[in-house]
Amino acid sequence: MHTNNGKTPEKALNPSQLNRLAKNSLENSIGSIWITGEVTNASANQNLHIYFALKDASASVSCAFFKNANFGNIRLKNGDNLLVYGQVSLFEKTGNYQIIVKRVEKSGTGDRAKAFAELKVQLEAMGFFSQEKKKPLPKIIKSLAIVTSQTSAAITDVLNVIKRRNPLLNITIYHASVQGDNAVEEIIDALLTADINKHDVILLTRGGGSIDDLWTFNDVSIAQTLFNLETPCVSAIGHERDTAISDLVADSFAITPTAAAEMLTPDISELKIKLKHNLQSLYHIIITKINNKSQLLDNSFHQLEKSHPQTKIQLEKQKLRSTNEKLQQLTIQSLQSKSSQLSLVSIYFKHYDFNLNEQNSKLDYFKNNLTQAVEQSLTHNKSQLDNLIHSLNTLSPLSTLSRGYSITLKYNTNIIINNENQIKSGDIIETKLKEGKILSKIIS
Repeated sequence: MHTNNGKTPEKALNPSQLNRLAKNSLENSIGSIWITGEVTNASANQNLHIYFALKDASASVSCAFFKNANFGNIRLKNGDNLLVYGQVSLFEKTGNYQIIVKRVEKSGTGDRAKAFAELKVQLEAMGFFSQEKKKPLPKIIKSLAIVTSQTSAAITDVLNVIKRRNPLLNITIYHASVQGDNAVEEIIDALLTADINKHDVILLTRGGGSIDDLWTFNDVSIAQTLFNLETPCVSAIGHERDTAISDLVADSFAITPTAAAEMLTPDISELKIKLKHNLQSLYHIIITKINNKSQLLDNSFHQLEKSHPQTKIQLEKQKLRSTNEKLQQLTIQSLQSKSSQLSLVSIYFKHYDFNLNEQNSKLDYFKNNLTQAVEQSLTHNKSQLDNLIHSLNTLSPLSTLSRGYSITLKYNTNIIINNENQIKSGDIIETKLKEGKILSKIIS
């Protein structure tokens, strides 16, 4: 390519030609150099090539560290302060200026990493990371406050996960810048406002970025605000490789915004299955309890029915009726026997020549006397039976109860208490009234 190419419209360059010219110029005019700075935006791709930037207080330069370079056991991470030797070049496809790294030597800890370590030690000594002071997250979350930028990718990811897993969750977004000069103040204001509004949980989150992008969340004022919140707070800053002071101070943290959303929203379909299973278990437990109590009630009723005084009185009445019936039958049989005997005697005396009128008068007299005697006996026996029934009713516990008295028994027994030595403190006693009963506990 001639040096005057691109100098006139007729010899205009296309982007590929310009990038190639710039690449050759950089490599030939500057060549390989040593450069030092702090590592930021470090990442590796599937081919094990490492890409990062070296920065100072006011500028940064991209670096590419290919796997065929002699990097030995060097492992790069954000915050390292490196001494790099490499070829100044340009990536023709995008036109990005970069350094092709040939050699790397660590020269110490970067300023950001050093500041992070010092702040971490300071806050840990103040108890900001203490597990004992962290508030547990509620098992059921109905109201969630999200503190983040409304335009961030993080809020979109979080809302998509929540919509899929638990669309019934009540969400309030408190907007705050997540980087820049006003970020710290806005984040603190959003956290305090969410805390006042009494949500179940607060989620502080933002997506990934460089160490500079995430540095806002290492601010000590934000750490103090998180520590003093009354509402449990979850911090989810950056990607899995990123760690912020807010993650360490918060009551809980997640490695990504998406992971935080999944942690705070159990899958509603799983909850439905679990609830259905619990309802079935509860139904079976209740049915079993009802059946057991019903059977116990039936057994108790039968036992009470057998031992109830009224039942015993009915049995005694049945015995008396049976005895009365037998007595009447015996009386009738006796009358029939006597009548038969009398008939035989009459027949016998007919064979003799007696004064029949006189004998008949005597027979009538004896017959009347016998009838009167039998009737008197029946009347006497009936009177005795009535007296016995009256005496039995008088002695019946039910009669006693009807006069305002009561019967006291040991609970769940038929033992009547008639002496204070039969009971002691703590015993349960049952007092039967004419209608109903009273359970009492002996206190002294």
